Amino acid sequence: MCGRYSHILTWSEIHTLSGLLFPTPEEEPTRNYNVAPTQFCPIVVSDGSHIWGERATWGLIPFWWSKDLSEKKFTTFNAKAEEITQKSTYKVPVRRHRALVPANCFYEWRKSDKQPFAIGIRGEGASGFSPFFMAGIWTHWAGHLNAAPFEAYSFSILTRAAGDEMALIHPREPAILLKEEIEAWLKVPLDQILPQILQPLPSQLRHYFPIEKRVGKVSNNDPDLWRPLCD
Repeated sequence: MCGRYSHILTWSEIHTLSGLLFPTPEEEPTRNYNVAPTQFCPIVVSDGSHIWGERATWGLIPFWWSKDLSEKKFTTFNAKAEEITQKSTYKVPVRRHRALVPANCFYEWRKSDKQPFAIGIRGEGASGFSPFFMAGIWTHWAGHLNAAPFEAYSFSILTRAAGDEMALIHPREPAILLKEEIEAWLKVPLDQILPQILQPLPSQLRHYFPIEKRVGKVSNNDPDLWRPLCD
């Protein structure tokens, strides 16, 4: 499961991280140290032929949804990779509408004591994190929200069974893409790339530490959320 994450990358940094060139919105992404579902975030999208950057709301709006969006009561911010080809909400987008979701770390709460952790890819710098992409899917939807016209891109993050180390915190993890999987996730046929997506992140690449519980409040949004609890 992934219910919170952070991103502080510019579009230029997202280009560099992906190794791909693609058009992006003129406005730079807003740094967000505590992303929550329904918030708008930068993503890289593909329709099978073209790749471009978008600002999208976290929580996939099903392409078949026809009611006012305020009536959607089920959550779609995560999609289980093992079930994605069977679920009506996800099985069409995952064929051609795939996305890269940039992040600097994600947050998870240990089930035994509700202790939050900052988790990501081992790197250098004050936080010890390197930025990464999570596998996602997207839709573009137009309809109504609270009776007013509403149109937006939206996305879900794929999750998978956690590796042994991560499982000590939570049984699932977001599908973080290895370098060689980034372009493949956007371009390779699903039956070829999905088995790779189901593999947990190698433990030697993972970096994590406990953080203050104030991360649980969405309004707390600052770099100190990454500060290890022992400091």
